Amino acid sequence: MKTFDPSIFKHSITFPVRFMDLDALNHVNNARYLNYLEEARIKYSKDILDTYHSIEDLKVLVARVEIDYLFPIEFGSDVKVYTRVAKVGTKSFNFECVICSVTNGKEIPAAHSIVTLVSFDPKTGKSVEIDRVLKARIVSFEGLK
Repeated sequence: MKTFDPSIFKHSITFPVRFMDLDALNHVNNARYLNYLEEARIKYSKDILDTYHSIEDLKVLVARVEIDYLFPIEFGSDVKVYTRVAKVGTKSFNFECVICSVTNGKEIPAAHSIVTLVSFDPKTGKSVEIDRVLKARIVSFEGLK
């Protein structure tokens, strides 16, 4: 991530740092960032894709997670996660997220992530093409081609 431009993200979620998120150095443990990314994906999926109404709606798997840690998040801060689908393929799509530390209204990018999700058939356990309605919702909301 060269520079962070929040205007390219149409979706975000904000929540406080919890005491349980901290490590011995008094900042958010690196593993908690995965939880933040998951919360952001679920919120995006509910708000934009109209999915995650029940466990049976889960027809995607996380195939890859890349995280660049940029700045520590400390207790007393809020976390704001900007989320967008940056790329859609035939069977997979990429969520791009920027996790920000928010203190006194000032946002500082704390991590940049790309999460690749793969569409699959839960009965066969094999990858399948992304549902056309789901893909259309992503393309429409994000303005992708």
